[in-house]
Amino acid sequence: MIKKSAFTVLYITVLLFSLIGFTGETAPIAVIHVRDTIQPISAQFILDGLEDANRNPDVRLIIIMLDSPGGLLTSTRDITSAILSSGKPVAVYVHPAGGRAASAGFFILLSADFAAMTPGTNAGAAHPVSAIPFLNGPPKKGGDSVLEGKIVEDTAAFIRAIAEKRNRAVEPAELAVRKSIAYSAKECKDKNLVDFLANSTEDLIHQIATTHPELNLPPTGKVKTTDYRYSIREKLLSKLASPELIFLLLLAGAIGLFIEMKTPGAVFPGLFGAICLILFFFSTRIIPVNFAGVLFIIMAIVLFVMEVKVVSYGFLTIGGIVSMIIGSAMLFKHDLPGMGIPMGTVFAMSLFVAVLVILLVRLVVKAHLNQPLTGEESLVGMIGFATQAFEKKGKVFVNGEYWNAVTTEPVVKQQKIEVTKVENMLLHVKPKEE
Repeated sequence: MIKKSAFTVLYITVLLFSLIGFTGETAPIAVIHVRDTIQPISAQFILDGLEDANRNPDVRLIIIMLDSPGGLLTSTRDITSAILSSGKPVAVYVHPAGGRAASAGFFILLSADFAAMTPGTNAGAAHPVSAIPFLNGPPKKGGDSVLEGKIVEDTAAFIRAIAEKRNRAVEPAELAVRKSIAYSAKECKDKNLVDFLANSTEDLIHQIATTHPELNLPPTGKVKTTDYRYSIREKLLSKLASPELIFLLLLAGAIGLFIEMKTPGAVFPGLFGAICLILFFFSTRIIPVNFAGVLFIIMAIVLFVMEVKVVSYGFLTIGGIVSMIIGSAMLFKHDLPGMGIPMGTVFAMSLFVAVLVILLVRLVVKAHLNQPLTGEESLVGMIGFATQAFEKKGKVFVNGEYWNAVTTEPVVKQQKIEVTKVENMLLHVKPKEE
């Protein structure tokens, strides 16, 4: 009877908790950590985190901890669309101090239900850029090219739509796109671009809980969170999405295969080059690559090789460096800052590749011209002496061995001779003048 009564009480208790909820448990919060450029890998990571958090019935708030220098506009649109359509409130928090939400990150920050920044961070500078504006068409009034002007207008409309949707200040948001203006955390708060300045995640949660009681977040105490972080696979893929690494993989692959073709059988340069090129082509599936830029880089290496074999007085080297710079600038179809190759890297690598390729080609050519001869041919040019006097045919001592020899000039015994030709184990010699 006692056991039955205890079971009944336990059953009723569980039933009541299931009906009214267990108020002693803090509301779980999903925290998605992103410290990366905005590209397909980071975008998919954020989308997966948002989807998983939205499926969890216990999650009441999603926080994206953001620190990004920028990225691709296509990936940015995917992320902002997912945030705007999220079934649960999303807070984007620029953290830690010294971090930023530049270009692509600025769009993501403004798209959140709650935008927050740590003091000491900055955001903005969202003007779409082109590394080589003169390839985008003739300039229009204002300095931008025609194509770049269209991109700016489209991007400005994009940021206006986000700001209007979230009731944020439209004008300063648009200036960040048109004039590439960046704002400190305090300026963002003063200009109504963000909602909160928070020193920590706990501080942010406390402020949101205080100002939005409808979310039923605990205003004090440590809140239970579910953290989403990059897996090892995502970390590796994100590294392969680095524009500088992709650029270096292309150069290393091309140079490695070139060395293998010039010195067949070396194996390692060819294997290394093949691996680099495979990783390069895999990376192009992550970040869009302009293959016209690839062709310019390959042409640069060809020009460097030709410099060794053609007398151009340095013009081929200059042409190769120019081709390398143009190809590097064209390599990525980047439409927001943060996804290009720094020009300092481009110039340094162009000069390095020029010197390296020219040096390697010179060494290969020299090796081919000075190939060591073996067998009978190695005797040509050697000096020996006649073991006997003869006018047409006799014996000579060359290279530590006795040989039959013929001559067109008489030689005397012990006279020095020089080998001029080797034919069927017979040496053609001539007297060596002292």
